[in-house]
Amino acid sequence: MTFTEFLQTRNVTDSPRGAFIAEAKTLINAGVFPQVNAWPELYRFLIRRHASTETISLVRQLWRKFESVGVPA
Repeated sequence: MTFTEFLQTRNVTDSPRGAFIAEAKTLINAGVFPQVNAWPELYRFLIRRHASTETISLVRQLWRKFESVGVPA
């Protein structure tokens, strides 16, 4: 499972996390969300998009959850 596939399985809720997931799904559907294989790649993407510290922290939590599900080798 890729991180983008993982994001597609997440529910959008009325929260900052849900707002990020909604935006990420929009970017995925538009074909502009990168295929990332490591946290530093995702972090660089967030920095380029001027993500807030709160958003980066939330996405870091999502990345950890993604890693716990099992990233293919």
